[in-house]
Amino acid sequence: MINSWLVASILLFVLALCAAVRILPGPSRLDRLVATNVTVTIACTGLFLFAISLGNLLVLDFAILLAVIIFAGTIWSAGKTPEDHA
Repeated sequence: MINSWLVASILLFVLALCAAVRILPGPSRLDRLVATNVTVTIACTGLFLFAISLGNLLVLDFAILLAVIIFAGTIWSAGKTPEDHA
């Protein structure tokens, strides 16, 4: 029997890899920051679904920790961004 949660998590990880392609060639630092946020958000969602499919709370803890770290990094990086961006 096919586990639909596992299939959905694999598809989300593939989607996160596609979103990660935008991180390096971003024209500005803000574009790379947004691409990183999108990639990690999709990956965290994939980890949530993977935790559901395995029934393992350790994976869920790791996904929550990753989401908190990327949120703190975004807040820190937004404070370092110059106000006169175009």
